[in-house]
Parts: sequence; structure tokens; C-alpha cells
Amino acid sequence: MLEYQNSSITFKENKYVAKLPWKPDHPELPTNEYIARRRTQNVIDRLAKDPDMLNLYDKIIKEQEMKDFIEKVPITEIDREHGRIHYIPHHPVKKDSNTTPIRIVYDCSCHGNPDLPSLNDCLSSAPPILNKLTSILTRFRLGKYGITTDIEKAFLQVRLDNDDRDATRFFWLSDSTDPTSELIMYRFKVVLFGATCSPFILNATLLKHLSMNPSKVASILQEDLYVDNVLSSMDSEEAAIKYFNESRELLKQGGFNLRSWMSNSDKLRDLALSEKVLDSDKETKILGMRWDAESDTLSFAETKQLKMDTQLTKQMNPADLQTRGLTASQFEDSTLWMNGPQWLTDELNGLRGQDMWK
Repeated sequence: MLEYQNSSITFKENKYVAKLPWKPDHPELPTNEYIARRRTQNVIDRLAKDPDMLNLYDKIIKEQEMKDFIEKVPITEIDREHGRIHYIPHHPVKKDSNTTPIRIVYDCSCHGNPDLPSLNDCLSSAPPILNKLTSILTRFRLGKYGITTDIEKAFLQVRLDNDDRDATRFFWLSDSTDPTSELIMYRFKVVLFGATCSPFILNATLLKHLSMNPSKVASILQEDLYVDNVLSSMDSEEAAIKYFNESRELLKQGGFNLRSWMSNSDKLRDLALSEKVLDSDKETKILGMRWDAESDTLSFAETKQLKMDTQLTKQMNPADLQTRGLTASQFEDSTLWMNGPQWLTDELNGLRGQDMWK
């Protein structure tokens, strides 16, 4: 990691800039332009059946552009012949949220055909250096006052090196009010979450920032950080307030914002509220658990028994269906297993599914 930090991460205009960690001998990266166009059009056709959802999808992309996370590919660079050029398909995934019911997922593992590599195939998948969960949770319960916070849109705060941006192109509508309008090209200006190397890049960037700004608060953050979450504890409210101020200033210097603060310290909660960075949830989600700050109790999230006809999600791996005591007919009814996720369906899907078993 140290070699990557020294050679591929720089600090420019109050933001860290990172290069993608390409494998030294990776196969030639295809453009994937045809499949990216086709899959984007499939997504548009599906979203067009629900104009509100299409408008929301477009709003997310426009917001990403407004926040300088993505940009339209300049006309003068669309047909450039040098460097890596690659297009990434994307699709919506439902979220359990009233304000943002969907999020956009970029498929960096897309293969133009089985013989060609995906973007992720060409990138190093070195693991990030993560602290042990048991150690973080133990330290979190050690002091009298627990403190939790997270880095706002952490991955999107690391800029992508100019030479790598054209490897993250994607298509979207030029006019969302007209689903038949021309597709235009965008590209990422920041590290995108769908890339297999993104956790490594974020981790390397944060650790470099903390090591370059040595202090007591930097040491605490380095020990209490897990991806983009921070769990700490202090023995006094004065120490908690000092930690709040110093850690926010330290991360701000690197272009990061610590938000969603929660503590069983009344003073720290009042301060976070006045700064508009207080977590609004009654129970705070911390590393797979739930923390009620008022009662200072930790608990596991309640698990819900899913009905057989419930649409399968990441909570139920379709590959596990055969181990759940299903009959052959019940297994056949699993459309996700038989046909794949909806965003992968195409004109051939009518040939798959139940008919293949008859």
C-alpha cells in the first residue's frame, strides 16, 4: 500500500487525487460501448413505464453532475484514440428510503462477451487495511461517552486522475422528458463505488492523510476507522467536545466531512445539532449492530422472516434456495434464479425461464 500511496495519490486544490491501480499485465480493456448502450436503453425502456421513477433517476445523475462527481465527455475528446476508453452499464436498485427510493449501481464487472475482460478484471483487488471489528467495538465501550460518526459520501470525495476518467464513461439521456432522445456520454471525476479497487483507494487515501498530519486525534481516528465509519469513546464530555472539533477540522483539511454524529453525551449531541451534523435516527447503525445512545445499549438488528413469495434480495442468496427444503416446482417459481435480475433481461429472456424446464 505504501508504494501506491507514494506513487498514485496526490493532493491538489484541497482534494486528494488517485490513480486506478491497474494490474501490471492486464489484458487489453475493451470499450464495451455496444453492451453499455444496449443495457442503458433497456433501463430507460423499463423506467419509462414509470415517468416519476425515470425523472428520479435523471435527477440523481444531474445532481452528481452538479456536485462535480461526473461530467459530460467534451466533444473534442469523444473520439480520441489514445488511452483507455471504457463504458460502464448502470441500473437502479431499490432502497429502503422515503427520500431516495433508488440508487444507481455501476456494473464494473460487465463483460462484453465471455472472452473479454471487465473493468474490474483489469484492476488490482488488493484488500484495504481494516481495523478488527472486535477491537473497535471494545474501545467503543471502554470510555464513559461513546461517539459515532461517518464520512459523508467518502468514496466520492477522492478525485480520479485525469488519465483514468475515460475508463469510467457511461451513457444517459440528453433529455429525460423524452425517452427516445439521444444518449450522451458522461464520465466519472471521482472514485466510483462499483470498482473492485474502490475500498482500497479510499482506505489508502485516508491513511495517507492521517499519517501526513500526525496528532493525537489522527492516531485515534486511525485506530477507530472502519471503511468510512468511526467509533470512538472518551472519559469526559470535555474530551468528547475536543475530539468532535479537532477530528472534523482534520478531515476537512483532506476534503472530507464527518457527519451523522451521535453520542450519549448531551453536550456533544447539542453541539452536533447546532452544527447540523447530528444523526437523526433514534437508533444508530454501527457495524451491523444498533446503538441506542440515550440508554447506551447495543443490540443486534432484528431479522425478519421472509415469505416464500417475497422478492429475493441480498438477504437471500438465490444459490441457497436448494438448501432451504424447496420442492422442484417451488424452485422453478424463483424468477430471479431462473431469469436473472430484471436489469439483465433482454429479448432472449422469453426463451429462458419456465420453458427451459418443459
